[in-house]
Amino acid sequence: MGNPKSPAWYDGGLSSALRTGANLGNVYYIDGAGPDTNDGLTPQTPLASFKAALALCTNQRNDTIVVQDYWAAGTEDWPIVVDKEMVHILGVPGSGGPWPQVNPPGDTASFSVTALGVEIAHLAVHGGATHGAVEIGATVWGIEIHHCWFGETGTSQDGVRDVAPFDGVYLYVHDCRFGAGLTRNGVAILHNATRGMIANNVFHAIPGINVHVAGEFAQGWILDNVFSLDSNTAGRAITLDATVVGGVTINGNVAGFGDTAMAANPYTDSAAGGSNTWLLNYRDITATLPA
Repeated sequence: MGNPKSPAWYDGGLSSALRTGANLGNVYYIDGAGPDTNDGLTPQTPLASFKAALALCTNQRNDTIVVQDYWAAGTEDWPIVVDKEMVHILGVPGSGGPWPQVNPPGDTASFSVTALGVEIAHLAVHGGATHGAVEIGATVWGIEIHHCWFGETGTSQDGVRDVAPFDGVYLYVHDCRFGAGLTRNGVAILHNATRGMIANNVFHAIPGINVHVAGEFAQGWILDNVFSLDSNTAGRAITLDATVVGGVTINGNVAGFGDTAMAANPYTDSAAGGSNTWLLNYRDITATLPA
């Protein structure tokens, strides 16, 4: 399949040649204004809403939704339920700033992902006072969230949240920014993210736990993140609770508060039997094992 389009059109990062493949689908454009009666097939005829674009997508066809502009379109049902498998939701990159923005009007997540293989990238995503900005709302495989902004220009309780009782298998959160507009956690694993990975993110002044594994994270990885903490508090960067199933590997992370050495250990692990693997992680400039 694939849309007829000029080479200048943004195609979601997949070349026109790739998009002629039997299992690579269409590109749909949205801009928050639309209207939804447009076909969405060109930048000049965008849809208003994610809801309308997702309705046009087909499971496992690698359809792409390109977000040109957006701010809480009035035609959405909140949260936006991403229920199409292997769909890619991509803000047009290039500005280097947190735009386009998805900002729900009430106490809800922006996205509830309930299908496998979903990608969300290049968006600033907000959420309600008791929700994550992006929530894993079913047991699904292969969700990738990258180059997104959480809590930098808006608010949410958590940035990315795995909701109990669901397992976000192979969840991959990388190269995102998490800021002080989050009121609880940057990444919250409340049930499980089997074989998931949290890598190469930056966290700034979050008034809670930056990466909190409150459920399980079987065979998971927490790698190469930078934590600029809001206080000299134990476990503020990474906390693994007693319920964590062993096998998490934690390496290459750096955490600090202010310009003096932290007295508190920013890493805590209460899993039984020392069953997680802690390698070279730093408190300020000192290699540190967890409390």
